[in-house]
Amino acid sequence: MACVTAVVVWGELSTGALVAVGLTGAAMAAVGVARRSGGAAAPVGRRGLPWLGWFAAVLGWELVTLADDDLPTVSDLADPLLASPAVRGLATLGWLAVGAWLLARPRRRTTAS
Repeated sequence: MACVTAVVVWGELSTGALVAVGLTGAAMAAVGVARRSGGAAAPVGRRGLPWLGWFAAVLGWELVTLADDDLPTVSDLADPLLASPAVRGLATLGWLAVGAWLLARPRRRTTAS
């Protein structure tokens, strides 16, 4: 909740919010690596192709915006949506919830008895 509070109080593009989100993200990543979260999850297979498509589209858009300054980046498009402190706090809470879900993924395969 400290991260959400920092983002809501300090606002977007502030040093305090950047530090709070960066430290929280780094801590979650370190816990995930140390716990080997998701190590026992089943392989994604073809179910991941739509996600790969979305990732490629966003990456392509960001690369195009590097070449053309007149085009907005994804973060530029999201700025009006995240202008409200309440929405920014809810978005941060959602980001943390996804991180918690990723950390809770299985670490070891269970064997059927």
